[in-house]
Amino acid sequence: MASNERLTELGKATLASGPEAPCAARAALSRWLAPHVAARVLEDARLLVSELVSNSVQHAAVAADAPIHVSAEKTGGTVRVDVADLGRDARVTPRSPRSDGRGGYGLCLVDALAARWGVTHEPGTHVWFELPVRAG
Repeated sequence: MASNERLTELGKATLASGPEAPCAARAALSRWLAPHVAARVLEDARLLVSELVSNSVQHAAVAADAPIHVSAEKTGGTVRVDVADLGRDARVTPRSPRSDGRGGYGLCLVDALAARWGVTHEPGTHVWFELPVRAG
C-alpha cells in the first residue's frame, strides 16, 4: 500500500461455523461492498467469500459452531476480503476439481478471479483475496 492511500474498514463479522455461514457471509459482504464497488466486482466477491467460508466449514477441523471471522477493507482501487478460522497448519492450495463434481472448485475460482490472494497462519488460518473496485 502506498503511503498516500487510506485504508478503510468496510465491515467485520463473526459467524458460527455451519451450513448457514456461507449465506451469512454473502449477505454481510453485500451490505459492506455495494456502496464501494461495481456490480460485477460484488458478484465475484460474493462467490469467493462463499467458497472460502465453505472451505472453513468443511476443512478447518474445529467444533461445529466455531467462529469464522470475515472482514473487508478498501484501499485505493482495491478491496480485500479476509476469512479466518481457528484451523491450524492446514495446507491451503488449489486442487483439481473432483470428477464427480462434488468439490475442488473453491480455490480454483479464487485463483482465477482474484487479483491476488494468499494464506497466513496468525493464529488460525486466514485466507484473503483482493479485487479491483471497478470491473476490468
